[in-house]
Amino acid sequence: SLAVIHMKMKDWNGKDVGIIVSKGGVIALANPYANLITTGIEPWPPSEIVQKLYESRQKRAFADDQQEVLDEFLGYYSDLQSIHSEDAITWSVFGTISRAETTIRNKWINDFFEMIGIKVESIKTSEIFLWRRIPHPNTLVSGGPEIDFGIYTEHTIVFGEAKWLSPVGVTQGKNKDKDQIQLRMEFLDKYGKRIFPSIQQMIVLGIGLKRDVVKTEQKGNIKCVSTTWDDVCSIGSHPLAKELKRYLEWKKKNSKHRNK
Repeated sequence: SLAVIHMKMKDWNGKDVGIIVSKGGVIALANPYANLITTGIEPWPPSEIVQKLYESRQKRAFADDQQEVLDEFLGYYSDLQSIHSEDAITWSVFGTISRAETTIRNKWINDFFEMIGIKVESIKTSEIFLWRRIPHPNTLVSGGPEIDFGIYTEHTIVFGEAKWLSPVGVTQGKNKDKDQIQLRMEFLDKYGKRIFPSIQQMIVLGIGLKRDVVKTEQKGNIKCVSTTWDDVCSIGSHPLAKELKRYLEWKKKNSKHRNK
């Protein structure tokens, strides 16, 4: 019905955005870019976002007339349109800071490292990357585990796993008997010292609504730690810190929290 089709809500900046609510009560944005922080990012869309604009398998969650509206912007429905998209918040935090000038980015990384409780060295060079695949630790084929976000400095590498409402994937690996975190630890354990000979500490980091994405553990110079989106979005040195806080609250308020 037209009433369903023309629903709107306010985004984190108080702007009206078109939405659809699925049969299960999940909000999807009519325009995928309306689900992302885009402030100051030019040209738009960046290559990382284009990579994530694939067609979703979740279209069946919407009625036929809703699907038509969700298809209008791209010609199809993408997971980036869902308020539950962990990729949307990953971009909004890490994609935006990856585009900041070097001194600002390095200061934020320094504060981020302090926040997650790892040793901080002075940072001269750094890279923040999104959605890169590493060779598979069991088979060494390309297209292995996808690293949601990575932070790379002279001394430290971080492989980040970003979660919103979904749990860590457990049927991974050659025999489907490992979880996402184990595969990342295994890769760093087997090949990290050879690939990154100058790196002193390797971190596998989980971020979620709660501090429970990964168990804290250490194996040599590889450490597993967890943090929360609240903590990440409260780092004041992010150039979009105020907007990030509003965005996080908007996303939490409008997400359909499954048993949380």
